[in-house]
Amino acid sequence: MKSRLPEFKFNALMLSLLAISATVSASDPVTTAASSNSEPSPTTVQTLPTITYVAEEATAKDPDISAIPKAVISREEMEQYGDQSVKDALRRAAGIQMGGLGSGPRGGNGAMRFRGGGAPVFLINGEPVQGGPRGGMSVVDSITPDMIERIEIVKQPSVAQASVASSAVINIILKEPLDDTLISGTVRAGYGFAESAQKEEERKNLSLQMDGRRDALIYSLSVNQMWNDSTNVIKSQKNGEDAKQNKRITERKSLMISPRMEYELDDQQKLIAEVFYRNNQSDGQSGRQIQDDKNDSIRLNTRYERKDQGNSDKIRLSAEHQNETEKTRLVTGTNIIDQTINEYGLAYDGVRKFDDKKQIKFGVDSRASELESNIESTLDEQRYAMYVEGSMRVTDRNTLTLGVRQEWLKRSGLVEYSDQHFSPVLAHRFDFDEHWSLQTNLSQAFRSPRADSLMPTISVSNDEDAGSLSNPDRGGNPNLKPEKISAIESTLGYNTPAGGVNLTAYHRKIDDYIERVIRQEGDRYIETPSNQDNATTYGVELAGRYALKQTENGHSFMLNAQVSTVRAKVEEANGQERLVSDVAPYSASAGVSYNYQPWRLSTSLNANYTPAYSRVLDQEPYRRSNNQRINVDISATKRFDNDWAASFNARNIFSTDYKTRLTDLTSGELHEARSYESIPSFMLSLEKKF
Repeated sequence: MKSRLPEFKFNALMLSLLAISATVSASDPVTTAASSNSEPSPTTVQTLPTITYVAEEATAKDPDISAIPKAVISREEMEQYGDQSVKDALRRAAGIQMGGLGSGPRGGNGAMRFRGGGAPVFLINGEPVQGGPRGGMSVVDSITPDMIERIEIVKQPSVAQASVASSAVINIILKEPLDDTLISGTVRAGYGFAESAQKEEERKNLSLQMDGRRDALIYSLSVNQMWNDSTNVIKSQKNGEDAKQNKRITERKSLMISPRMEYELDDQQKLIAEVFYRNNQSDGQSGRQIQDDKNDSIRLNTRYERKDQGNSDKIRLSAEHQNETEKTRLVTGTNIIDQTINEYGLAYDGVRKFDDKKQIKFGVDSRASELESNIESTLDEQRYAMYVEGSMRVTDRNTLTLGVRQEWLKRSGLVEYSDQHFSPVLAHRFDFDEHWSLQTNLSQAFRSPRADSLMPTISVSNDEDAGSLSNPDRGGNPNLKPEKISAIESTLGYNTPAGGVNLTAYHRKIDDYIERVIRQEGDRYIETPSNQDNATTYGVELAGRYALKQTENGHSFMLNAQVSTVRAKVEEANGQERLVSDVAPYSASAGVSYNYQPWRLSTSLNANYTPAYSRVLDQEPYRRSNNQRINVDISATKRFDNDWAASFNARNIFSTDYKTRLTDLTSGELHEARSYESIPSFMLSLEKKF
């Protein structure tokens, strides 16, 4: 494919906003608004006629001058909400939609989406991580909150991130020892269950997190072992036939071991090495089909870091080896898919601050990977990138960020392909006063398909209706082209030390939009990613947060809520428009957390809602309808003397079943239907700190 240098299109509305912002007088100095990327500052105490309370810690300005906002989920917040995984914490992040129960080909939780777009990019301490070559579990799925210091979420394009495309970038920062001790840590054991007439589940987990410090050496070890045995009944029905029940029995085991070492050369320099070893295994049976899946991987991340006040340098070297096997035993025979991926990366990131109003970020990134399969040809890939991003606080109220990223991509073997992309980003923030701000972002980005999306190997679905339109097999598409994204996004925010409200509007035009579509091949249906000529996504997002820090009597309270809408349309070849089949029109969530310190008791309640919606399938004479889904999670943690604690978590309280229906566009008659029961599940955990 020949090289492209896309025209960077400025939206007229954005230019008007910038012009208005630039003309606003900045003669009176103001304190910059406390944004979501701030750090805690000393607590402030306000006295009311009846009570005295301490507001949530005011957030001191992040030394980063960038106009691109960053949200932070702290370790303290995860403990207060009783989070058991990274996904638990991300439920409260506005714009991130979790897939519905049973939405995946194997009845999993489906994909995580960001504002109706692709899956977010995950980083661990700034280093990209990936799932299995067939979409298996990633390192992120095995990380527990005990290992995490904070989670940083960048919701707008930034050339300094691993991807400048419009998906969110989620950076998980692992924690360092909290105390200067030779060894300290946490041991946790949990047991969970769920049972109804159509579902049984038993979950067990055991985790260990310990760390310590000896002079300049910091070390830690994390071990997480999980067992999950479940029996599910999936109902399916075809036109003119009675409903059938498919019983699926699954046994899953997952182990992750992660040692980490850090050596401080001096006050400014340190060396870091961390290893992630994972072993995941899933054995399942559905009818006359037996499914055995295995995934083994080991990843090594090493870094050299230097920080001198506002200046920093970081050199990253990484290597990962993964092997994933899918064995499907059917009446007609046994299918085995065995794929191995090796990836190597070398990158440099630098920051230079000229003063408290100007900074520049720059860096290079090179990656090479090899995907081997027992069915298809080997796919080799080389990626190279370089970026530069400058930020300047033009006035006390105006901050401007301009960045560009140049990427080169070459694939060989299964696919012969080479391309290069130039991606500019322009961001501006105007602070009306210490609370109100307006932030706007313009970008031109490219998103190249992952290597596993290019492998055409077919993975057979589970259950008696496997290969049907409502339960298709899945595969890749070696002819996928990268998406080209032109985006504008603007956020009006009101933020105070105790919380705030942010209203975001966004619009994205996407050429060669990648959508997972279903096509019939022979007597079976297969779902594969395919390019659509162009698509448009737009919507608004309203997010609010309020926290009352601990009062004199020991009460503390936190409330957050968000609603995120999205309209995703694809223009067909005949000029007609169609809504994207698997994107809900909006999602809403709310959470409340209460802590009573005298009892050392913390509780939280989180609710999520997805409305019912229906979409016409691409090039199929059917309409797919999804029912509305409600989900409520409750957790409580009681702490005892001698650093003991007990937690109770209830998931899927008052939740609704997940149902899909396919109806004929002409007659409206039922073609196919599927349903998955969603029942409450409970988990008891016992924790000991040492």
